[in-house]
Parts: sequence; C-alpha cells; structure tokens
Amino acid sequence: MQKRIGFAGLGLMGSRMAGNLLAKGFPLTVWNRTAERCQPLAQAGARVARTPRELAEHTDVVVACVADPAAVDGLVFADHGLIGAVRPGFRYLECSTVSPDTTRRVAAALRDREADILEAPMTGSKNGAAQGTLLFMTAGARAVHEELMPVMMAMGSKAIHCGEEVGQASVVKLIGNTMISFMLEGLCEGVVVGRKAGVPIETILEVFMASGFASPYFTFKGGAMAKRDFDQHFSIDLLVKDQTLMLAEAAARGAAMPGLAAIREVCQTARNQGFGQEDIAAVVKSVERAAGL
Repeated sequence: MQKRIGFAGLGLMGSRMAGNLLAKGFPLTVWNRTAERCQPLAQAGARVARTPRELAEHTDVVVACVADPAAVDGLVFADHGLIGAVRPGFRYLECSTVSPDTTRRVAAALRDREADILEAPMTGSKNGAAQGTLLFMTAGARAVHEELMPVMMAMGSKAIHCGEEVGQASVVKLIGNTMISFMLEGLCEGVVVGRKAGVPIETILEVFMASGFASPYFTFKGGAMAKRDFDQHFSIDLLVKDQTLMLAEAAARGAAMPGLAAIREVCQTARNQGFGQEDIAAVVKSVERAAGL
C-alpha cells in the first residue's frame, strides 16, 4: 500500500516538493505555521492538518522542510507537536538544513517510540524542487533509506546515503553550503574587480566555463548578477544561518574555518544593508558598495 505522506513547511522549497508528492499520487496532508500557504495544495486535493500532531496522526511519513533548528524543535516537541502522535513504524524524513545535534535529538525521541528518522537535507534550489530533480543527502539506517526512496524520488532524482549515523548528512549538507559560500564570494569579488578594470561579466563567465574550474553554478549565479536578477532561490538570510551552523559544528570538532568565518561577515554585511531576503547572488551588491561602485 502507498504510504500516506504528511508535509510540514510550505515555503519556497516545501510548497514545490509537496506539490510533486501530490502529483505523483501520494495521499497528502499538509501543515504550515502560516495556514494560508496550505490553500493551493488543499485546492489540488491535499488534506490540511491544524497542528503537527494532527499531521502525524493521519500519516505514515512526515516530511519536514522548515527554516532552522528552532522550527524543527517547534514542529516536533512543542505543545501539539508531532511527537505526541508518533507510534511504532512511523517515519520522519528531515529535509531541513539544521544542525547535526538537532537531528540526533529528534532521532532519539522517535526511536524511544519505536519509530525512526531518515535525515535527508537536499539541494537543487526552487527550480529543482519544482521540477522534481533535487539531490538528497541521507543518513540513518540503510533500510529506512531504501524504504523511503519512493518518497524521495517523487521529489528528486537522486539520493546518496552518507552514513548510518544520524547527523552525518547534515554535516555533508553544511559542507556543500560552505563550498557555495566560497564559490559565491570568489565570483562576487572577481566580477567587481573585473568591472572596475572594464572587463564585462560575460567575458569573465566565458573564460570560467572554458576552464578547468568550470561549474554550472557560475553560469547560474553569474548570469543572475549580469541581469541584476536577485529573485530568491536561496536567501542570504538562510545562507548566513547555514554558515553559522557550519562554524559551530567545526568548532565543536576542533576544526578551524577562518575562510568561512570571513565570508560570513561579508554575507552578514549584505543582510545589514537590507538584502537578506534576496537571492545569495545579491551579495555582489555589498561587494560593489565596498568597492565604491
């Protein structure tokens, strides 16, 4: 029998992911802190839960895609949180980008009730969420990974199992967003110097994409900078949140990350300048200001 799916968190990514689950024929119940965001999915046939607990009561698997560790805590552990409806065999698919400690605490609570978690942060931006081509990084029991593959493949095109220990997938996702941070900062600084030297961004991107360090990421974000299109795919606010989580994890493990710490300051400056809800490509505006452009 097809699993009944609950989806919590209908933001930029979650609304599109939930839409794909519904389109693929999964019985779907949704919950969002702001109830109005449930209405488009309700009109398409989804049931709406009033609380996270009700969401869990009516489903076999809850998929979570919320903003940060505090939001996960509220979803799971608050009054009317889903933990009150967890029972043997229940599954929780954690797609949020949060700290490894957060997912470990949730895993312990679920396993105390003979349920289980698959940690599954994803990447692919809102385009991948809409097209169902997300990449999931998972951690937890291999058997649970296999059990939930049909659910993940309704929303994505690949899921890589990163380890049996919950928390490992969050580490991999934070490493990925660290790489994004370095690529973004290098691109921003480079195109600003190029602009001051009279070299168009299009020429810089052409050279990048013909080189050994070519990446579709440069085309994606560099193209947005060239068009001054800062419509949100991944906000500066959320990138700073992830940078902060990565620095905390590195510090806990005794690993220095001076480069990321410096880049976070640049991104924080962009937030202070009012760009926090714009796409991360808008960091270039802060670098431009610093260069007097």
